[in-house]
Amino acid sequence: MTFRLGRTGKGWLAAICVAGVLTADSFIAYGTVEGSGPAANAAVVRTKALVQAVPVVLPPAPVTLPPTSPPAASPAAQGSADLPSSTPSRTSLGTYTVAEVQNGTPSNITDPSEAAKSIVPSLPLYTSPGAPTAEGTLPERNYLGAELVLLVTAVQGAWVQAYVPQRPNESTAWVPAADVTLYSVPCHIVVSIGAHKLVLYCNNAQVFETDVATGAPDSPTPTGSFFVAYVVKVTDPSGPYGPWALGTSAFSNTYYSFEGGPGQIGIHGTDQPWVVGTYASHGCVRLTNAAISELAPQVVPGTPVEIGP
Repeated sequence: MTFRLGRTGKGWLAAICVAGVLTADSFIAYGTVEGSGPAANAAVVRTKALVQAVPVVLPPAPVTLPPTSPPAASPAAQGSADLPSSTPSRTSLGTYTVAEVQNGTPSNITDPSEAAKSIVPSLPLYTSPGAPTAEGTLPERNYLGAELVLLVTAVQGAWVQAYVPQRPNESTAWVPAADVTLYSVPCHIVVSIGAHKLVLYCNNAQVFETDVATGAPDSPTPTGSFFVAYVVKVTDPSGPYGPWALGTSAFSNTYYSFEGGPGQIGIHGTDQPWVVGTYASHGCVRLTNAAISELAPQVVPGTPVEIGP
């Protein structure tokens, strides 16, 4: 079965992992790259035309543990999650190579990568190219109003394989090529949990590095191959999220839901800069406000995010 499924999660966080709500004036935002060269700037400008700016409201973060019982796995999940690959297979798409099965171990990324934006109201997800029926669907916009973006792993004829932003972590599916628009992404992010470091690479060169806070022992940051699902500019930059927040395709393995949030892991600023460099969050990756302000304008939806131990 080519519909790859990662480890089943044990819980959900709110969309971004600290308390607070962004107002309806918050928006998905994409900017030009500062200090990364004309090629990277041009790539971001092209991407802006593909992903619209829309209002986004983030729900409050959890303050108590929700129920620990996970929802029942789908037949596809039950059939795949227990069959890890000891040697990840790799598929090449242009200059971008991604490990199809990682099981919590980040792959090595070579810029640029390919992303896909849904152009249909409901995107069908298939287990293989040409499968007779879809195993599920994803809406064109998520519960925050952000457009659906996928990280592409392969193209086969009229079909595209991609990482999808849903549980279990590192899930992939095949989607009809006619239902998405493909575009190039020039950068990728690598997070080292143990070192409390985040590094941004653009066109295979390191352009930014910063210290981060990662998940506390009772709510660790999940590891594996993910991507930036949306970018939010916050209207209250002095609040708990700081001035920017990147929602990723990773989900908490501790929480299931809180106030309607799906437990999505974020990379965002903080109003508690003293926690940076420690294990302090509900699972998200926290940066100083100065650091997230430098990072976020260089990142577009679909940017790979590799999180390692």
